[in-house]
Amino acid sequence: MIIDFHTHLFPDDVAEYAMKKLSGSSKVSNDCFPVQSELLQTMDVAGIDKSVVLNIATREHQHKNILSFAQEISSDRLISFGSVMPASESALDYVSKIYDAGIKGLKFHPALQRFKPEDKNNFPVYDLARALDLIVLFHAGWDPTYEDELLCPPQSIIEVEKNFPGLKIIAAHMGGLKLANEVLEVLAGHDVYFDTAWTAEPWIDKPMMEKLIIKHGSDKVLFGSDFPWNDPWRELMLISCLNLPSEDRELILGGNAERLLGL
Repeated sequence: MIIDFHTHLFPDDVAEYAMKKLSGSSKVSNDCFPVQSELLQTMDVAGIDKSVVLNIATREHQHKNILSFAQEISSDRLISFGSVMPASESALDYVSKIYDAGIKGLKFHPALQRFKPEDKNNFPVYDLARALDLIVLFHAGWDPTYEDELLCPPQSIIEVEKNFPGLKIIAAHMGGLKLANEVLEVLAGHDVYFDTAWTAEPWIDKPMMEKLIIKHGSDKVLFGSDFPWNDPWRELMLISCLNLPSEDRELILGGNAERLLGL
């Protein structure tokens, strides 16, 4: 089974507006169109069995609609995560609602949500997520929308891990977009997962990717594409070309995700 642990979708009626706004602010073009039908078609072409859809709340008033959308698109093939503004008044209430809805995790994007992961104001949300056995996934490293800031460096992930042992943490983009050397030095080997989203060249070349996986452990790496920003096929080709044992590639492409998601 191949599981893409990092994709994004929008409702059909707002997808075009959302992508124009995001592409304009980030100056990054998208390879695909972020609607459910195109994701499923892309999965079929690439041979991907399941995808995790990561929703992002950027305002507190979005909590209800994002939860509704996550429930609406969840299916046998699409596993949708919820999202909350971590220090907001309704965050804990919505984390409980996300759990009650059978959703398996939360997506946090420090740059777009304007927070630092290690800020203690966020700790109650992490504590509740741990108690409910929810996965928390952070956009880690650089973000093109705020290219002069770095709100989630490797040390931020380490602080969350240190304060919440047992919390299921994923640091997206191999632990930190555009920070491969720092990730290799200080974060690889910690008790967190990485995903491979948006790491195909030019962000990480094959030798560095192999070093990161070997040091961190293939049992803690998840395949991810960052659809619609990247075509999943490109990321699959990177994994297939790595000089790794076949059993390690199988773990990365789906085995680790099956275990983490309890499939």
